[in-house]
Amino acid sequence: MFKPILAAVLSFALSACNPAKTDPADLTPWQDVLANEGLAATEANLLLRTDSTENDFLLGGIQFLRASEAIMQVRYANTSTPLALIPGMRNQLPPNPDAEFDPAFLEIAMTQALTHLARAETSLDLAAGKEFAVSFPLTSVWFDVNANGTREDWETALSVMETLGAEPEAEFDGIVRFDSADAYWLKAYVHVMSGMAELTLAADPTPAIRTVAEGSKALQEIGQVQSLFDSGNDWADTFAAVLLTLRGTPDKTRTRAAHRHFKAMIADNMSFWGTVMLETDDDHEWLPNPKQTSAFGVQISQEMVDGWQEVLGEMSAIIEGEALIPYWRYNNGYDAEQGIGVNVAKFLQDPGDMDVVLWIHGAAAAPYLETGTLAPMQAWRRFTRMTSGDGLIFAAWFN
Repeated sequence: MFKPILAAVLSFALSACNPAKTDPADLTPWQDVLANEGLAATEANLLLRTDSTENDFLLGGIQFLRASEAIMQVRYANTSTPLALIPGMRNQLPPNPDAEFDPAFLEIAMTQALTHLARAETSLDLAAGKEFAVSFPLTSVWFDVNANGTREDWETALSVMETLGAEPEAEFDGIVRFDSADAYWLKAYVHVMSGMAELTLAADPTPAIRTVAEGSKALQEIGQVQSLFDSGNDWADTFAAVLLTLRGTPDKTRTRAAHRHFKAMIADNMSFWGTVMLETDDDHEWLPNPKQTSAFGVQISQEMVDGWQEVLGEMSAIIEGEALIPYWRYNNGYDAEQGIGVNVAKFLQDPGDMDVVLWIHGAAAAPYLETGTLAPMQAWRRFTRMTSGDGLIFAAWFN
């Protein structure tokens, strides 16, 4: 008598994990769901659809965007202050009059983001290397930052891009056509964002943030606190929190996970460029080859492509431990090819104390110092010159 019960329980569990697929004709078009109901509803809609490479890519894209949305939601609920080095926290947000600061907000945001990013990685693994093409209405994307279920003008993807200085050209019609190469591009972005989130969590920032927050509250109870350099007291709080966070040894499980993600990011980015350079079409491209034009009207030259390949090569050498970051206390000479430097790969695999004072002094750096090939960063300097000084903007786009 237990076998039928067991079979029923297993059947229910499997159906909960793998919802029954539905004919797309019986579902609301995902584009309408995206525009009207948001990212979470769109993911649910796509999960119900019959399996296809296009659907796998779309699902991975929406899950990636949900990671960004989760970060912005947590940040909006806590603080509107931009945090430049934290993924998803650099853009401007309007003040939230109901914000209640939680010292664990970074930990909460990164943990939630990693859940969505892991799903995106799984979905994109199914799409990478396969043929597909899908038109995506970028103007339909919005992030429910204030979690009220209603689309606000400042929550649209284009508004967020504008706050980051990446406003599309006036002639942009809102449509981007993604195809096979772009699965590798998006996978690379998932990996770099996952790696940064893992590094943030590895440092365990919550105790430091709590100490600074409690100290600031105590100061304010005593009297009016003078702003540091007339720039607002948040700067002093952020600086103190960063220095405290970097004391001690990070979680090596997470630094090793970050290392894996960064290696995968470089591999996927190289696969993207190898694939996109073979394309002959030219239709609303996201990131074009030199013979194509982007949906935003930006032209990419062969020189820029070649320059970025050199940058990827330098990054790969550093991540693999084949090139060292020159250390300031040794006279390696400007653009020296050989010398003493830090093995970043060794640190990520077996991290030690991150205390800034000890790294400046050298005591913390000593276990990771080696004599060998130095990373000259010449490729990055050339890439910056050929992009007219906008190297960081293009790097964020090229990934």
